[in-house]
Amino acid sequence: MDTYHVLTVRLALRIGLVIGFVSLTVLTPALASHDFRPEVPARSLGFDGNGLDDLAVGVPFQDFDPVDSAGAVQVLYSTAPSGLSDVGNELWYQDVGGVLGDSEPNDQFGRALAAGDFNGDGRADLAIGVPFQDVGALDSAGTVHVLYSDGAGGLSATGDQVWDQTDLTGSDSEAGDRLGSALAAGDFNGDRYADLLISAPFEAWAGVAATGVVHVLYGSPAGLTNAGTAFWHQGMASVPGDNEAGDWFGYALAAGDFNGDGYADAAIGTPWDDAGAVGTAGSVVVMYGGSGGLSATGSTQWHQATAGIDGRAEAGDLFGNVLATGDFDGDGFDDLAVGVPSEDVAVVNDNAGAVNVLYGSAAGITAAGDQVWHQDSPNVSGDPGAGDYFGTALASGDFNADGFDDLAVGIPYEDVSGVNNVGAVQVFDGTTTGLAALHTELWHQGRSGVEETNESDDNFGLALAAGRFNPDAYADLAVGVPYEDIGTASNGGAVVVVNGSASGLTGTGSRLWHQGIGEMAGAVETNDRFGFTLVATGPIERRVYLPTVLRES
Repeated sequence: MDTYHVLTVRLALRIGLVIGFVSLTVLTPALASHDFRPEVPARSLGFDGNGLDDLAVGVPFQDFDPVDSAGAVQVLYSTAPSGLSDVGNELWYQDVGGVLGDSEPNDQFGRALAAGDFNGDGRADLAIGVPFQDVGALDSAGTVHVLYSDGAGGLSATGDQVWDQTDLTGSDSEAGDRLGSALAAGDFNGDRYADLLISAPFEAWAGVAATGVVHVLYGSPAGLTNAGTAFWHQGMASVPGDNEAGDWFGYALAAGDFNGDGYADAAIGTPWDDAGAVGTAGSVVVMYGGSGGLSATGSTQWHQATAGIDGRAEAGDLFGNVLATGDFDGDGFDDLAVGVPSEDVAVVNDNAGAVNVLYGSAAGITAAGDQVWHQDSPNVSGDPGAGDYFGTALASGDFNADGFDDLAVGIPYEDVSGVNNVGAVQVFDGTTTGLAALHTELWHQGRSGVEETNESDDNFGLALAAGRFNPDAYADLAVGVPYEDIGTASNGGAVVVVNGSASGLTGTGSRLWHQGIGEMAGAVETNDRFGFTLVATGPIERRVYLPTVLRES
């Protein structure tokens, strides 16, 4: 075979920064067809730029006496060699240390999180959804805060931005819109600055209640700007689906390069949308990036009534309630995992839950090779119990450093050994043919090495995030346990971090984090629900990609 020189490094979809060029020689047919994996892990970005991922933990129900559920975000920084540390952790909330805005009852600051390098300085910045924030006299119109990194010290309130719909194209702030309910970062226009997707899923459009809209803000050397901002909703030109009441367009968001062209694409979950003739089954719209940014042209809609998609579309399945992206088959195209947490599996109305996986290609997301996973699938642990809600949370990461992204699936209402709603996590391994159930064990707090014990209603796995928190080659998994009791503080909440290894996740070295431990800022309080949301910073580049001509040879 001829020698090919690959002159492109894949843009980080959540970070949006290219770091250089890679040269590959003497490609074998196997390599040309599917094996585009780097031999060493990509350097992580982090809020402090030290080459390790950091973790932001949402505490959206944190009280600041006498303000109930104002919300906060706790940031833990990683250091070598031990990983995440409580040293230097930060607690961010409105009206602290220069952060704009006032803490008000039920703002729920931190209800959604996204990390990306919005100003291209080589360090991650943090977007924070405050969907119940009042805008003037408009109740729960919603806002988004953006905290920027100031260097080795990590995040800073200097340059803090607050966005509401009066700053965005196409719509105005209205009571109950809940802007900031979902966020996702990716470089949609390929300019090396991460951009930010923001949804207002309860926006009324043309008199139709809670149909939902999605906005994009583009990154620049000065950070996010409303120059070129755009918005979409169903019923507008080229966006699949109809403008219908209660669809919640944008309830979930994700970014990934599904067609391998170097531009991030967007997946938009609409969990109460109709699927064909089936009402409220749920759907996902995929829009593609390009030099001009995201465009509705060529966008597609996916649901369980789409030809070739596994599963059965049923009312209330919530297909698209949660989304995650990763290259599960190592072919250089990102794939899309879609949570269907209210899917019935064994009997009618059991809400056992499922996950559909749609694979990327040169043409973008297709139905070819689509998979559906649930606890009645071969080799998957556990039984599809009523109300388990398998697929409530998703996170992708290469936990065994084999070059294929793996998928962690949260089952927060799983019963374990007769204890109700303990919660668990199932991990599926990436392979050349896509995800496979190679590790059949469930992860929960009763597993050897995993911190704490199984207790009723802890909901282990309600939130997930993957990141490389220590200097080894393996991604680690942060698991939210927001209803964990901490001492006498009922539902104080915790996060368990489970380490990756050559054999995948391992209980060895797992750690438990909560407020009030070590040097952690903030007091443990009843119903704070620390760990309700999570986001980890991502790598500068995840994997090399090859021109389409090589993929097809």
